[in-house]
Amino acid sequence: MPSFSALDGVPSLGSWQFAYTIDDGHSAGTIVRATITQKTESANTEAQAVAVLKCVVAVIDSQNNVQTDAAGDPMDTVYVTTKTLTTDAGQAVSVVDEAAGLVSDCIVEVANRLAVHSSIASMAIPSG
Repeated sequence: MPSFSALDGVPSLGSWQFAYTIDDGHSAGTIVRATITQKTESANTEAQAVAVLKCVVAVIDSQNNVQTDAAGDPMDTVYVTTKTLTTDAGQAVSVVDEAAGLVSDCIVEVANRLAVHSSIASMAIPSG
């Protein structure tokens, strides 16, 4: 599993935005920004409380500028995932704990995907 470290000092991070550096593998040194948003849904017959957390990961530089890939496309949404939280009446859900787990899962997935992209980009494609 790829490791990553929190990166302090990245300017203009909003609330629920976090910057990390991927520490090892093909993506070592890559800086990513994870943005968490939350939407609360109405209660239904099965759950008393429902919240949906969404994590969007971008590849940035140390100044919070979105990077581009080899094709020149912005890497502002290299990975997006959601997690639905439900609880029964009277039970508390720690959104912070759930968000931390979601961010961790997202960054690991991004590191793995960037490694695949790197290996594909390094292959010689015959012209013809």
